[in-house]
Amino acid sequence: MSRVTIYLRSVEREGEKHLAMFDSNGHGAIDELVTDVQPGDTVIWKLDCMSGIRNISKIFSKEGKRNVFKTEPRKRFLCKDFNLRISEDALGIEAYTIEYILCDDKKVIIDPYIRVPPPEPPRKKA
Repeated sequence: MSRVTIYLRSVEREGEKHLAMFDSNGHGAIDELVTDVQPGDTVIWKLDCMSGIRNISKIFSKEGKRNVFKTEPRKRFLCKDFNLRISEDALGIEAYTIEYILCDDKKVIIDPYIRVPPPEPPRKKA
């Protein structure tokens, strides 16, 4: 079990606000990050320094059948961060929604993905 942190920052492109996301796995994207996690991991969504985001309103699964989000991410006590413990039987990819409020009070909704890849098969001994 480990911890995967997803850092969030508001960026502007051609006059429109977007969400830059970077995870502790070394991956980054604008609006559509796919973050790989393992069963039992803890995922933390955290505002980056000078993020331009006042707060995260909520994070929730977009899926009817939940493969990864067995529960909803929760706001951490006395923090602006959210966290979620990935269940031991999680597998597959799931779309989720991040709703957040910018420093100028504008509400933004982005739909990234979280994925639990299948375990690698054991290697045969030579």
